[in-house]
Amino acid sequence: MIGLRKHLRAAGGEFVDWVSSAPVAQDPAVRAYFSRRINWFFLFVALVMYAISWPTLQLTHPMPAFLLPLVSAFAALPIALAWSAPLAGWAISVVSAQVIGLIVPTSDGWELTIQVTHFIELLVLTFMVILRSPLRWIPVVWLATSLVVAYAVHPAWIIGISVMAVVVPLLRGLMASRRQLAERTKETEAAEAESAVLQERARIARDLHDVVAHRMSMVVVMSQTARYRIPDVSAAAAEEFDAIADAARTSLDEVRQLLGVLRVEGAEPNASPNPRLADIDSLVAETRRAGSDVRLTREVDDEAVGESAALVVYRIVQESLANATRHAPGSSTEVTVVPGPEGIVEVSVVNSAPTAAPLGIGGNGVGIPGMLERAQAVGGSLVASPTVDGGFAVRARIPTTPPREAAVVAQAPVPDRHDSAADDER
Repeated sequence: MIGLRKHLRAAGGEFVDWVSSAPVAQDPAVRAYFSRRINWFFLFVALVMYAISWPTLQLTHPMPAFLLPLVSAFAALPIALAWSAPLAGWAISVVSAQVIGLIVPTSDGWELTIQVTHFIELLVLTFMVILRSPLRWIPVVWLATSLVVAYAVHPAWIIGISVMAVVVPLLRGLMASRRQLAERTKETEAAEAESAVLQERARIARDLHDVVAHRMSMVVVMSQTARYRIPDVSAAAAEEFDAIADAARTSLDEVRQLLGVLRVEGAEPNASPNPRLADIDSLVAETRRAGSDVRLTREVDDEAVGESAALVVYRIVQESLANATRHAPGSSTEVTVVPGPEGIVEVSVVNSAPTAAPLGIGGNGVGIPGMLERAQAVGGSLVASPTVDGGFAVRARIPTTPPREAAVVAQAPVPDRHDSAADDER
């Protein structure tokens, strides 16, 4: 057996005992190799049994010498088919046992109608048929073997054959169920690996939206407001700024098409430890340089907030400022990051009503859902809704240390804001 294991491993296969849940080998060449070894094994057993049956047959069944090799062959050689053709070997053995028992006389004192070797082989072949042949043959095999063994040996053997006919199919069912379980386990592992890939794609999509879209939006805003912020801008320069804005809008559209491929609905975000709350100051300063009126109140110690929670707060402020800049030009925005109840950071980004038409930068609606997902990932909540004065407010409550299980997100309905493009983007 050890040598067989070594040969199988050398052939690139895997040795599994007959009670194993998995096939003997997945590679066809290894399966053929294993089958050849089993067939040679049963052929060797058949020859050994034949060598025993022939010399001892005349002791139990007196007959002419020329019949001894023939009768011994029917008694011993069918076991050679135990692996390759068990049903055929069993049929030869059971029929020959009954015929020998009926027509061949026995010696005085011999209680069996067949040899012991013949009886052993009949039991082995019956076992192999029940183990490897179609289940529909089991009742026929059980009935025929029970009748022959009851006549040739003793009626009590019917009990043993019956137990074999029940236990072996149950063993086959167990083997099949374990094999199916192993296959399902492999399928589950493959599905989990695919799910991890999809979640990573969703994380990339969110980060692309948070970072690239925000920066490109700033390019659009700065290009369109340059003629008003910078004195003595020539017509050619203004036209160049407009071209830059158009190119940036086109880039934004292409980025959103990419996000539509990468984003997976219901994917769990994966917060990174960068940036921190202190980076909100530079974020606000950059937005001011684009011509927006932004006021910041930050009273939370950067070291008192965990890295994942700090990233969520930063992304919420970043996305809210980008939305306010795109959809509410000329508005004033109030950003507040203050400590709330114990272990909570309260974040609010509220802009007033716009004084100019939106910039016309469309979107596919991943802004607010992305903020909701990030807040939910760390056990927080977020509400985004219009204000009574025509502005828009984003308010979130983020735990400084995310719990093990995320809290349920409270999302308010988002009715029409300034126009349909604003709702799509948010």
